[in-house]
Amino acid sequence: MPECRSAQHYGGREFLHDDTDEHHRKQNQSAKIDDENDDDRSISSIATIDSCEAFIDFTSIRDPTTRLEERVSFTWPGVYEDGKRDEVEGENGTKKTLRKIVLSTLLEEDDLAPLFDGSRWAGTRLWGAAVRAIQYISTQPELMPTGACASEIDQMNNNITMLELGCGLGVPGMIYHMLGGSVVLTDQANILSQLEKNVMANFPETCVSSAGSVVENVGVVATNPDCNEKKNHIIRAMPLSWSRDDVCNLLRALGLSETGFDIVLNCDCVYEPLYGKSWKLLLETIDELLRVNPKCKVVTSVERRQADGIDKFLAEMNRLKNVGGVEKAMSDEDKRIEIFVTTGVIS
Repeated sequence: MPECRSAQHYGGREFLHDDTDEHHRKQNQSAKIDDENDDDRSISSIATIDSCEAFIDFTSIRDPTTRLEERVSFTWPGVYEDGKRDEVEGENGTKKTLRKIVLSTLLEEDDLAPLFDGSRWAGTRLWGAAVRAIQYISTQPELMPTGACASEIDQMNNNITMLELGCGLGVPGMIYHMLGGSVVLTDQANILSQLEKNVMANFPETCVSSAGSVVENVGVVATNPDCNEKKNHIIRAMPLSWSRDDVCNLLRALGLSETGFDIVLNCDCVYEPLYGKSWKLLLETIDELLRVNPKCKVVTSVERRQADGIDKFLAEMNRLKNVGGVEKAMSDEDKRIEIFVTTGVIS
């Protein structure tokens, strides 16, 4: 039986094979990695961000023989469902159950060899910046759907849409969907199979597969009959390589070329030692999304690390043609996490 441990007992690198672990150790020598306790502070996942655990109950599930992580599970405060074990006290002494999401963190067999480039490994980790981002969004009324949770979606007067860029496991987008929003999770095509399987396994009633959708004037709607009653509340995973052309193609496929998204989220997508200058393509993508919908809010959550390239990224974002302003919305100095909200040019 798989072994369950609280995430704080593990550094993110422990999931990797030895050779891959050595690769990342060499990449981060300047960050003074403590190999003895396997705690990599230079690229700290949720495993090493204790303060974030106040917002998410996160568990790593590992094979007891190999000690490799197979799955992670999490719950979010205030999102409930029946039939699970995580009971909490509800109103009038009744028992309520937090909804648990379980995600596979094992890449497909064909994706294992390229894992040594680092970026694909990062996509199997839950980062502190991602948890902080959804925690921040959930406290901003203007960014939240009008309903309190997904079960009330039919009573909503509006349907806020979110696009998550470079989503990895997609945890923030999944939580936002549980809170009532429609979400499109995007990442590189070569890791999409894991993401889509996780979405379909956890949201069978509201997920839209890449092959099973039709386009209506409200965007993409599930053809699955079970989804029709909640057709305005969907979640799906789609491939996206950052560029102006590719994001235009994505919007066209979703029927959103004229309206775009209400919220665009990117978490820990800027770190030059791991991702190089890919942030330039991220900026191109953000600029196009703000051109389509200047009222869109772009939420960027980053963790500060040595030589991360974030300052260059922010300086360039301020100079984008379709950016009206970039504001620091939150700063956690202890954990080096910062959140910025970027808005478009509204005439």
